Amino acid sequence: MTGADGRPFVLEGDVVTMDPSCPRAEAVGVRQGRIVALGTPGEVRAAIGDGTSVVALQRGAVLPGFIDAHHHYCFAAFDRRTPDLHHDPDTPTEALLSRVAAVVRNDTEGWVRCQGYDPLKLRERRPPRIEELDEICPHRPLFLWAYSAHEACLNSAGFAAMGWGAKTPDPDGGDIVRDRRGRPTGEIVEAACFLAEARSRDSLLEGAEDAWIAEAEAHGRELLRKGITRVGDPGVPPSLERLYLRAAGEGRLPVTVHRMPVGSASLLTPRFDDEPTGSGPDIAPVGPAKLFLDGADRCALCVSVRQVVRAAAATIRRAIGGEGLATIRAASRRSGLRRGTDGLLHHGILFWDQDALDSAVGAAAERGFQVAQHAVGNEAVSVGLTAIERASGALDRLPGRPRLEHAILVDPPLVRRIADAGAIAVVQPFFLYDLGEGFAEVLPPKPIEVMPLRRMLDAGVTLAGSSDYPVSQFDVLAAAKAAVTRRSRLENVLEPDQAIGVEDVLRAYTAGSALALGVETDAGTIAAGKQADLVVLSENPAGVDAERIDELEVLQTYRAGQLAFSRD
Repeated sequence: MTGADGRPFVLEGDVVTMDPSCPRAEAVGVRQGRIVALGTPGEVRAAIGDGTSVVALQRGAVLPGFIDAHHHYCFAAFDRRTPDLHHDPDTPTEALLSRVAAVVRNDTEGWVRCQGYDPLKLRERRPPRIEELDEICPHRPLFLWAYSAHEACLNSAGFAAMGWGAKTPDPDGGDIVRDRRGRPTGEIVEAACFLAEARSRDSLLEGAEDAWIAEAEAHGRELLRKGITRVGDPGVPPSLERLYLRAAGEGRLPVTVHRMPVGSASLLTPRFDDEPTGSGPDIAPVGPAKLFLDGADRCALCVSVRQVVRAAAATIRRAIGGEGLATIRAASRRSGLRRGTDGLLHHGILFWDQDALDSAVGAAAERGFQVAQHAVGNEAVSVGLTAIERASGALDRLPGRPRLEHAILVDPPLVRRIADAGAIAVVQPFFLYDLGEGFAEVLPPKPIEVMPLRRMLDAGVTLAGSSDYPVSQFDVLAAAKAAVTRRSRLENVLEPDQAIGVEDVLRAYTAGSALALGVETDAGTIAAGKQADLVVLSENPAGVDAERIDELEVLQTYRAGQLAFSRD
């Protein structure tokens, strides 16, 4: 089969290079895993030489292999053998718990661990309670991880395994949620969640190393079916890093994975003790160091009193206009504003003060690490940008560019700062579809916007495409449709003026993500000398209506010139 035996080959058809100096070609030639020629079929055949395999793509199109710049590959492999709890809106809690109960019955010892529920999509609009979890899992510790990975629930055995009780103080940067009598409800948030995640993971990993490698290999094959040839894994603790290196040595990583280090006791703990960014095996190099600046649903927002008053008035108008009490209830769930010494109102959890973050980013850069900062809310983005600006000289000498992961709730001046700093916004367009109802219920106070992709591009910000899997799905073409239509699962259209084009999205998932991972000279575009990571689609996406873009099929995926997936 073409490319399977290492022989040179030519693909003839629409070649969409994502290279602005040569955006289109009619053929691409590959030899020894590298792209050696672009141009007309005659030019490329002449450059490759006689005896070359030639594939005519008919209506198909060749693009650079897709790159998912923020994809929790190691946790996807770790949790692959448990049911995915992602569910539709209005799912009863009872139905969710019945799926968890099946896991409890099938396993016999140790922690039980499942991931994917969304409390705001459950019919009861709340997380499962500790007594409900005790009923289905009375004797073994249960860690029920929310879709966002920033909240979870424990049963009583889980609290006991953590050594936590009613009088246990909340960890810094987290909450053990309690009822009015001070008793834990079962829900744990941010730092508390990550401590329990690490405890359950380390316990379950003992003796399961071979299983993890098998599941990592299987997950990579799933990515190839979607045209994804490379990912950035934004949170790799030492125990899973060792398994990555073993899998790389055994030739069992089907895609390239950039390992972004974090600490062992909690994903919130930064780690700069690895080799620098860009080092390591080609199939599993070290990526940027990961730092969490804020939460997810409890992201760090900063607004003025005037913004809040305007937003409250808009919420009331929407309720009166027909959206009812659900709008007001959603707004109340996201309250908790507190006045800061700056006179502004602050919401959510910010894990770092400015001086400490400046020091951490500077230390990372000194040790050769580019940085990737999780920053959802405008306050976190601002703090992260300040750290980038103050360490710009050192960061500029490192592979790639400083990254802001998510950057979902930002205003126009902040977008301008991102552009001026040369930072990359690592965005998740499929969130607009998958999580759009949450944004639509309570839009942030203006001028803050939700994932303003058009404003970012117009300001000159480089976008890198990603999924945040398993938070959301990794289908790149579905993400493209979401970015173009801005339409949610329930047909809400979120700030349509911030829509971008199909080619803009695909550039984010190729050239933009390559820059975010520091491999722009070797991946992300189709150009002579680059690694031949390619995806063949059933049609050229440039000529397809946006409503149909997710109907295109991945026909073939090549990694380093080898045919890694074929629909046939």
